[in-house]
Amino acid sequence: MPTSNLDKLHQLTTSGLVDLEILTPTDSKRVKTEFVGLLENKFIILNYPNSRRLPASSDYLRDGVMVVVRALIEGSGGQVIAFRQQIMSVASHPAKLIFINYPKQVQLFALRSQTRIPTLLPAKLKLSDDRILEGLIKDISLTGVMFDIRGDQQDENIKDMQCTVILNSSDKSFEGEICSAKEHVAGVRCGIKLLASEDEMKTFMKEHFIDPSALEPTVE
Repeated sequence: MPTSNLDKLHQLTTSGLVDLEILTPTDSKRVKTEFVGLLENKFIILNYPNSRRLPASSDYLRDGVMVVVRALIEGSGGQVIAFRQQIMSVASHPAKLIFINYPKQVQLFALRSQTRIPTLLPAKLKLSDDRILEGLIKDISLTGVMFDIRGDQQDENIKDMQCTVILNSSDKSFEGEICSAKEHVAGVRCGIKLLASEDEMKTFMKEHFIDPSALEPTVE
């Protein structure tokens, strides 16, 4: 009988970040929000994402909608849990919260660190609010890039925003999400998770004389 891993839910921390994927008949939407708590065998409670994270959220977050919840377990050495369930209810008082049916099974994944290759590719970062920021792709992997925004081009937190990375040398662009944004002396360094497939990334690297074989994992 397969392991349910339900005990792992108790390792989630209150206010810890979770990834909420909302499944629709034609598409899916992903948004970051926070874990609030749980009542064992009854429901999981998540914070309702603000409108900046998910515009028109009421169109997607409704009773009965199927969602996938993913979260990193603190102190687990890089384990991610994931489960799929329906939204039980959306509460608006005293705070806006999402109640999700308690899962019957939780999947467990180990995070695998991706090797990154240093680069200096001039590029633009187009944000979901149509702002365009100039910068450099400082390193690249099969799943993302480190984008360095030059100077003082933005004055607010851009973490969790959807974005498009546009290469200056060509019309090539990649959709993605800003997973981290850290200020440094010369600007802001952003870690961006790209939506492109590994094959697309390998093709892009070869076009820019980057050897993708350097990213192949070592089998122990």
